[in-house]
Amino acid sequence: MSNIVIYLRLETYLKQWLIHSFGLPVRFPAKSNENAIIRRFIQRQPVGQTPEIASPELLPIVIPDSCAKDPEIYNYMGPLAKAALTEAIEDMFRMNLWAELSGIVEQSHKGINGLVAAWCELHGIDLDAQEAVRQKFYRMRKAYAKKNLVLYKSTKKIEKKQRR
Repeated sequence: MSNIVIYLRLETYLKQWLIHSFGLPVRFPAKSNENAIIRRFIQRQPVGQTPEIASPELLPIVIPDSCAKDPEIYNYMGPLAKAALTEAIEDMFRMNLWAELSGIVEQSHKGINGLVAAWCELHGIDLDAQEAVRQKFYRMRKAYAKKNLVLYKSTKKIEKKQRR
């Protein structure tokens, strides 16, 4: 099993969520989309390019073992490849957030702020980063609403209509 890593610069909440979900360094599941992206775009270190050095703002991600691309030799990802990996991570985060929160937000009397805070706590995201997560959830919900997609039933709206 390889312990060679690449480094990604991510938003604080994403770093914390990934570490909580996959450990440090981040090791994605064997057949994951994220590992497929790494295997596809990992390459040899370009001549004259200095290797990345660990720093607190960078998140280490393990390069998966591959018969075709030995991590000892293939251990560099260019900026566009890293952008593709970051996008896949952001998509996975959004899916997790939506799957776990969308159904209960509309049924709860606690309010979205409390639910997002509890979700963040459950997923290892610090209080400082919770506002970014809450905004992300709001934007997702608003985007669906703009397209008239009702992905949940709002009991509050139904009650208001019945009162009239």
